[in-house]
Amino acid sequence: MSKLATKGLNGLKKKSEKQFIQEMVSNRSAIIREESVYVVDMFENGELIESRPVTGHSKAYAESCAENWKIGVIK
Repeated sequence: MSKLATKGLNGLKKKSEKQFIQEMVSNRSAIIREESVYVVDMFENGELIESRPVTGHSKAYAESCAENWKIGVIK
């Protein structure tokens, strides 16, 4: 988890909110595929939720997209 996400979680006052977010984040994963464009496959609880093509962007952009999914920025 990134430093920003950890800092944000530590700022939560209610333990239940912090625990909920940590559980949500721990159930998420992402895989980056390279076809004619980069595609980010977003999983929650092992189930594919979305395959997001990142047309016209770099691999670094796809990696940022995957990280945003994992930390809960993308809902």
